[in-house]
Amino acid sequence: MEEQNTELYLFDIEGTTTPIEFVHKVLFPYSVQNFITFFSETSAETGFAEELILASKNETEYTEEVSDSAESLTKFCKYLVSKDRKLGILKEIQGRIWKKGYESGELKSTIFPDVPPFLERIRKSGKRAAVYSSGSVEAQILIYRYCEAGDLTVYFESYFDTAVGGKKESTSYTKIAEKLSLLPGSILFFTDIKEEADAASEAGVRSIIVSRPGNHPQAEHDYRVIKNFEEILS
Repeated sequence: MEEQNTELYLFDIEGTTTPIEFVHKVLFPYSVQNFITFFSETSAETGFAEELILASKNETEYTEEVSDSAESLTKFCKYLVSKDRKLGILKEIQGRIWKKGYESGELKSTIFPDVPPFLERIRKSGKRAAVYSSGSVEAQILIYRYCEAGDLTVYFESYFDTAVGGKKESTSYTKIAEKLSLLPGSILFFTDIKEEADAASEAGVRSIIVSRPGNHPQAEHDYRVIKNFEEILS
């Protein structure tokens, strides 16, 4: 079985531990609604404007010139969200917006009910757990800290975002293994995306596809598929 040789369980978030619906119907709309307030309140932080203006040069479909005004930056960020872009600067901005929402009580994340018991079983077995998501590390921590099941951050030792590379790039998983001082083969990665599993496997990291309600259909593959974590370590 995959879990017998596993030292660390690496978790994707969206569609794996958290419903896609929560991300796309709660988190993304919340950030869209609050971009204008964010840019109005952080106008002094020109780094955000500079990075977004630079990023706009690569968006050939976006025909408007992006300026440093709150309105222009807001409009461009809404466009990026609509295209589901994984830009680090966008994720950082969203993370800051969500932080305020979580801390104020406006936001509370949804986690699949089988996740907390599985994390507890991992801890009791002496194994390790970490997270790798396209959302910023800050956003990842917020999802697990402010969830309906309570604070789950106690179960994770590390968080990784696209600073280590894209999730469909094999080198990203190599870097994660190196940072964790583990052999790639001792890591078991849970994801809902075949291409991410392919990239992990190319790096020597073993993968399992998680099939949750609302997840997108995947191309044919030979990976083990589970519907919930009760199928692991049971």
